[in-house]
Amino acid sequence: MPRMKVKLVLIAVSLASLQTPQVPPAAQPRPAQQPLVPIAASTLAANPDAYVGRTVTLTAPVDQRFGSTAFSVDQDAKSSGPDVLVLAPLLNAPVEPNGYVTVIGEVVRFDAADAAARMKDAMPVLPAGVAAKYRGRAAIIATSVINGAMTDLARRLPPPMSPEELAYSKVMKQVGPGFNTLRQSVTAGNGPDTAAQAAALATLFGEAAVFWKAQARPDAIQWIEDARVASQAVGAAATKADWDAVKVAVPKLQAACSSCHGLYRERLDDGTYRYKQPTK
Repeated sequence: MPRMKVKLVLIAVSLASLQTPQVPPAAQPRPAQQPLVPIAASTLAANPDAYVGRTVTLTAPVDQRFGSTAFSVDQDAKSSGPDVLVLAPLLNAPVEPNGYVTVIGEVVRFDAADAAARMKDAMPVLPAGVAAKYRGRAAIIATSVINGAMTDLARRLPPPMSPEELAYSKVMKQVGPGFNTLRQSVTAGNGPDTAAQAAALATLFGEAAVFWKAQARPDAIQWIEDARVASQAVGAAATKADWDAVKVAVPKLQAACSSCHGLYRERLDDGTYRYKQPTK
């Protein structure tokens, strides 16, 4: 009898495990991202512990500047109330004293060594007196510093383009709208417009090839050539009203463009797109 009971228990456990499958860790829902917490500088300065580790948004006038990427904000520029230290990895232009800024970032209790560990090489160099003054007080490690002109000063500005990049950019700014127009003419079944737009794209890809040959990038050179050949195929098929052939060539054209963009195109902090220098 004891052996029979053990067997029954084992069977019951086995059935229970089948009826209640374990959810793998990957299927568990991810915690929701915490929203930004709007706060006044005076509130943060008076009660930092309630906000340490949280991402806040704060609008206040600049009180003092400490070098190029550190400053303090005070709720009222005319008062002598407690201010809040702001540390930014970079500022592409200086903040203006008494000018209002909106700061977004994580709240910390300031400690120079801890801040340096968090920000690494981007840690601002603070005078010893400033570091001592704010030690243990509320500070914000900023990801955005937006001035009165709605410019985010914490965004990295792109380097100026070379003449070759400017010429290439001019060509590529015509390719995008040209491809959209091509797709519209294909959808409408308009042979002459499709052929004309395909010919224009083939010319543009020929011009773009000059840039890539100077960069000595064989993959990009091949993709540009594939796009040029596909454009010519679209034009030839459209001239003959061979829409089956057009539908085969258009995806090849799009695939060549997507491959090149995926490796050599990047979006910068200011929202523009530039040629991406590949890593060696």
